[in-house]
Amino acid sequence: MPLGLDEVLRDHWRDFARRHASRLGDAHHRAARAVMSCRTPALGGHIWRCGCHHHHVHYAYHSCNHRSCPQCGALDQQKWAATQEARLLPGVPYFLVTLTVPDALRGLCKLEPAILYDLLLRESAGALKDLCATKLGGVPGFTTVLHTWGRQMQHHPHVHVVIPAVVLDKRGKVARFPDKPDFLIHGTPLATRFRNRLELALKTDHPQLHSLLLEQHPQVFAGKWVADVRHTGSGRPALRYLARYVFRSALGPGRLLGYDKSGNIRLLCHESGTNRPHVITLGVDDFLKRWLTHVLPQGFVRVRHHGWMSGAARKTRLLVRALVSGELDEPKPVLPEPPVPRCPHCGAEMKLVAVIHVRGPPTFPSS
Repeated sequence: MPLGLDEVLRDHWRDFARRHASRLGDAHHRAARAVMSCRTPALGGHIWRCGCHHHHVHYAYHSCNHRSCPQCGALDQQKWAATQEARLLPGVPYFLVTLTVPDALRGLCKLEPAILYDLLLRESAGALKDLCATKLGGVPGFTTVLHTWGRQMQHHPHVHVVIPAVVLDKRGKVARFPDKPDFLIHGTPLATRFRNRLELALKTDHPQLHSLLLEQHPQVFAGKWVADVRHTGSGRPALRYLARYVFRSALGPGRLLGYDKSGNIRLLCHESGTNRPHVITLGVDDFLKRWLTHVLPQGFVRVRHHGWMSGAARKTRLLVRALVSGELDEPKPVLPEPPVPRCPHCGAEMKLVAVIHVRGPPTFPSS
């Protein structure tokens, strides 16, 4: 029968944490505690009641809102996607750019995730700005998202970018477009620029890490790196694709199929290319190590906006919108509301009668 990550952690976390104490940080322990307490009485909750003659009572416990919890993030994901879609430029083609790093760099990402992940986001954005300036003659606006897992929850750090095919010239008055609507820039020079910028940043800002990396992998910056630049149409498909990674964990809902007879975990995966489902079996230690690999450092920002898409550039973003479409403002996003539970007997919406807090007395909403 299906299995929850919270169940796996309750069954095995104490022994796992004792065996691997030297490798676990505060962020790992916080993630495990959050998942185990998610939607339990430990976090408080809401009490709903129906006014029909059955007087049905429903307890909805609060979620932990930890980004590594597979039970959380669905509503935030929808809100983020709606907000970003409202900022899309009408009639402008969008591109999804993916920049990956070689296997040799992944060990350093595990050793110093806060430093390396920040460099991946910073230098990928810098490389894209450089090429847009030289090839398109202006300043781009785009969003970068760090993604750390592959289809089998293995460590596979890479950066996704959603970018429209328009730049603002240096004077800030003219919007420029590529010559071809379905082409932005070549992936090879972008990957090369990203590789060179990342090496320089490591060498300059973190010389010890740079030396350690070259000792173990002398040719890591000599080989060919990969960047994929793909036309996605209006931008909505790319944003909805990325929204799954912004607020959801490496372990999607329904992927844990249970334990096998040997106590190993059965994990549902999908093949690359065909998306054909198949099941792999992982030992508990291996599974927990894979999950913990994707617990980001405390406070790390995995989504960043750049150029005239940055948070401080709203006026410039509206200027680009006006130049492109003539619209003076962005449409107001339609944000989803939390669902109201319905009575299983009469089907009517139930009424909130009390909120139980972790600390302090309960509160009772006025009718």
